[in-house]
Amino acid sequence: MKLIKFFLAAVSLFLGFRPVTAVAAHFYIETSATLVDGTAPAFKNLKPGDTIFFRGGQKDRLLIRNVTGDAKKPVFLMNCDGTVLINTDWYYGIVLQQCRYVRLSGTGDRNFFYGFMITRVKGGAGISVGTLSSDVELDHIYISNCSIAGIYAKTDPDCSFASTRDKFVQNNTVIHDCSISNVGNEGMYIGSSFYSGETMQCNGKDTLVFPHLLSGVRIYNNIVRNTGWDGIQVGSASVDCKIYNNLVEFDSQAGTKDQMSGILIGGGSDCDCYNNYIYKGKGDGIESLGLGGYRIYNNIIVDAGYNFEPDNPDREKHGIYQGDVSTRPGSSYFILFNDIINPKTDGIRFNSLVSRNNLIASNVIIHPGGGSSAYIKAASSYSISEKNNYQAMSAAGCGFQDTLYSLKPGSPLIDAGYSGNQVIAFDFNSRPRPFGKASDQGAQEYNGNTDPPKQMSIYRGKGMEVPNLAGSLSVDPVVFPNPAVNSIVIRYYLDTAAGIGLDVYTMEGNRVLHSDDNNLPAGNHQLAVRISDLPGGVYLYSLRLQGEKNLENMIYNGRFYKIK
Repeated sequence: MKLIKFFLAAVSLFLGFRPVTAVAAHFYIETSATLVDGTAPAFKNLKPGDTIFFRGGQKDRLLIRNVTGDAKKPVFLMNCDGTVLINTDWYYGIVLQQCRYVRLSGTGDRNFFYGFMITRVKGGAGISVGTLSSDVELDHIYISNCSIAGIYAKTDPDCSFASTRDKFVQNNTVIHDCSISNVGNEGMYIGSSFYSGETMQCNGKDTLVFPHLLSGVRIYNNIVRNTGWDGIQVGSASVDCKIYNNLVEFDSQAGTKDQMSGILIGGGSDCDCYNNYIYKGKGDGIESLGLGGYRIYNNIIVDAGYNFEPDNPDREKHGIYQGDVSTRPGSSYFILFNDIINPKTDGIRFNSLVSRNNLIASNVIIHPGGGSSAYIKAASSYSISEKNNYQAMSAAGCGFQDTLYSLKPGSPLIDAGYSGNQVIAFDFNSRPRPFGKASDQGAQEYNGNTDPPKQMSIYRGKGMEVPNLAGSLSVDPVVFPNPAVNSIVIRYYLDTAAGIGLDVYTMEGNRVLHSDDNNLPAGNHQLAVRISDLPGGVYLYSLRLQGEKNLENMIYNGRFYKIK
């Protein structure tokens, strides 16, 4: 990244750290600083669209408060000159208080996928977004070894009643391309789990207070591993919520009752949940307790609850569990095109009495465990249509060709999905669905590795506006084969002429491969990447428009799987 080396003005803060230097719209924070307050004199000229850079190096903690952009021009909070490292005995790594329209992004140094790395928080959570903060985006942040949660994003109500449902809405909470591992409680705790209210002592009286709602939630492209409780929990997100493209592994390791799922769609939430890979957690793969009216689709759920008291069949854990905690009477649930492999108990346990016209269709359910387990278990009085679900005790006849359950030619799942009024236009790998005569059963659509059609467009995120792109992708890149052995091919389409840079990183965010394609014309392109020298595992990649190597020029992040 080009950093301006001369200074037009320098001002000293009263906050007890080295001076912040303001150059035009850039502010630089020294490594020793632990507090940034937008009301401080040093930031009197801070405007929407400006960037606050945090210099790389070891930092004990970071409190950011009173920083405000606007809807079209957030204030960017970004690393520079390496990675910002936080290892602390405090109760937080990074806290945002009373911030609005801000983007905390670790994209300031192309050599590292994660520009902010919180490697230990002895007494609490990695990141907390609270105190009436709203319109906040978090990306490219690594969080590990926290005693409580990885990320909190909510303002709990108190007796001031400033954050109750009638006073405050947390808008546009966007979390993507982050890594969370080895945390004591939830990987992410987004919104309140007390949608129906909680009783508090206020002025000596028991008072029922209702937490604020969330509108515009996007949680995508994250990696969450080894959590004590739920991997990703979203509550009270009642409007425009999507949870997708996340990798969740080894959730619920503490075995705490009512805190056990890979992904929890909590009370008061209306969240589409799709294209997630959930692997070997102790809890339910997906637990759905929301308002209804949403879809759970294209998820791959492997070994849900597989090691949760394996000798005790009464401790049930399911691939997908649907309950009635906050269901709106008459609303519907749609559970479609999921691969559910080897759950401890039922493939799908459906326990919603007040919903109506529910659809469970085109799912692949293999080997539900336990003597009394079922592929799909629901009372006969529930309002459910079951259509074209593939059920078998073994995967041998499915025609799977890899650990992502993509399909071989001739698989019985091809063209066997249900054609109903719930149209799912893409599969787990963002390839168009259907490809042949009808949609395929399960999360993967067989397409013979053909190019995606030019008009294909997958809506990936609801991030802050990113200005000044010299070119853009009109379609999501397609990576194949995925998983791969020796090489991958990335196919993409450019709207306008541009140069493209590719970086490949390990799960820890260290760059292992780099290439540039210069002066490409508009149109379809493909990039072959040899990966035979990489060890087996999961890898991250970024496609960027060439130019300054910061977030303004990033256009796509994804991951692929290298077979050992």
